Amino acid sequence: MTIQAAGVCLILLIMFIALVKELLPSEICVFLALAAFMLFGILSPENALSGFSNPGVHTVASLLIVGAAVSKSGLLHRVIEKILSETQTISLMILKIMLPTGIISAFINNTPLVTILLPSVQNWAIMNKIQPSKLLIPLSYAAILGGTITLIGTSSNMLVQSLLIENGHQGFDLFDFAYIGIPLTITGILYFTFFGHRLLPARKPNIEKVQEEQDLYIHHYRVKDHSALIGKTIKEAMLRNLKHIFLIEIYRGDQRIEAGNDNIIQAEDILVFSGNPQGILNAESYLGLEKCSGLEVSIAGVQGAFLIEVSIPEGSSLINRRIKEIHFRSKYNAVILAIKRKGTEITSGFGNLYVKENDTLVLMAGTQFLKNWGNSNVFRLHSSFNNEMKKQSRHSLLICILLLLFCFAIFQVLPIYNIALLATILLILSRSITITDAFQAINWRLIILMGSSIGIGNAVEATGLAKILSQLLLSFAGFSGILGILIFYYLVTMLLTEILNNLATAAVMFPIGYSISEELLLDPLMFAMVTAIASSCSFLTPIGYQTNMIVMGPGGYRFSDFFKAGLPLSLLCMTAAILVISIRWI
Repeated sequence: MTIQAAGVCLILLIMFIALVKELLPSEICVFLALAAFMLFGILSPENALSGFSNPGVHTVASLLIVGAAVSKSGLLHRVIEKILSETQTISLMILKIMLPTGIISAFINNTPLVTILLPSVQNWAIMNKIQPSKLLIPLSYAAILGGTITLIGTSSNMLVQSLLIENGHQGFDLFDFAYIGIPLTITGILYFTFFGHRLLPARKPNIEKVQEEQDLYIHHYRVKDHSALIGKTIKEAMLRNLKHIFLIEIYRGDQRIEAGNDNIIQAEDILVFSGNPQGILNAESYLGLEKCSGLEVSIAGVQGAFLIEVSIPEGSSLINRRIKEIHFRSKYNAVILAIKRKGTEITSGFGNLYVKENDTLVLMAGTQFLKNWGNSNVFRLHSSFNNEMKKQSRHSLLICILLLLFCFAIFQVLPIYNIALLATILLILSRSITITDAFQAINWRLIILMGSSIGIGNAVEATGLAKILSQLLLSFAGFSGILGILIFYYLVTMLLTEILNNLATAAVMFPIGYSISEELLLDPLMFAMVTAIASSCSFLTPIGYQTNMIVMGPGGYRFSDFFKAGLPLSLLCMTAAILVISIRWI
């Protein structure tokens, strides 16, 4: 092993540790690894940064704009609600969710697709007394599987395509993935329709749980006549400095008063707190407060306030900021009642918490919050109170543009990059999406991650590390023949994507698979296909694929839920993929 190859190994090991421990956002970890390759002379700046000029990266950016135009139209909300109407059995519900989701995700990037469909599926389930936890994992998995049907269905496919072109190959056509993607999607749909749904938990929605158990979240205290708080402002009484609870508002007779710092506390006021009351219970005696029992005030019916569930999307300005420093209550006119983070529920101590991506928040807010923030990039709204989310735009014009472009792609009138670019131009010119919305639709984190990943792949290949690792893999699985090597390679890729992410995994594994194909004189497209499919089929953990993280909070899932439902599906998909690949290439 050369010094440069050893250096790449060390840098990649550090990158893997940072990704697994989530020390930094994934795109920052991968870009810093790429920067280290340039800094130590392993790659020239031209080779390292070539991924950012790759047509595949720009194609993904254009496709994100197309997805945003579809989202803004509200068309998919109407489609999914029409499909789900008059559905009774859980098996039929899952079939009606997974089949259209799988088909649509073949042409629209699956991450924004799940974001679009989640509110409709979740609210439809709640209205029909079905636990959303029975439907949201199938929604995510259908989007993942459907993305394997076409070249443009997922960024993993586009990344592998880019790496193939970098190595001098023509790459795949639009529907080359369909030979494997369609059987995988059908396998996943049949699995959940007849068996997999039995492995999914039946948990109450976050909002319903908070509503039913409001005594655990909302606490009322009456100010006694001799209380030391009387005559003091909220700021002077230091009620903003409580660690485990947060003062929401004050009731004075029939009047509801917002808890501003300058409001003066009076006798018989009822102070409404959210969070863990332990801290104030210890101070009841000298503060002159008494716990109110049987107070008939519902947290979902106070002066137009109601419960809203939101999560924190990629790129939100709240990420990595402390809630206290944000002045959340005053800025957003909403109160945090509970936070779901990676399967763990947090009900107190919000002030000192740092907001993380994909946190799910249950808020008490009013219509003003929906008006100001319902369609913003700060929050991802799960509760479908906002009618603007379902607004209808020029559906017929949008559908005509999409059909035209699909025909161009099917008949290969233009390259995929040109088709995606033409789609973006037509959508902007037709005002199906504004330039501002188009710019905001581009997931710049994904673009950085994808461009950096191509550079990572170049480093693994250029230093000879790919050949070393491929020979190591052959020494372990070579005795079992080509079929055994494919199975072993698929397993390694699949397990790696569960702890990293699909793009980083594809970038590292592609050059290894390419070297194996050269060593065994096999078609490199075969291992490229295995790399793309295995790196996308992330069903065992929520961290391997973004759509799993999106549904984790709203569904109230734990890590074990993904493993329990995903393990049989992972094995079925591996079997189906290897079987089809063997028939086609071996």
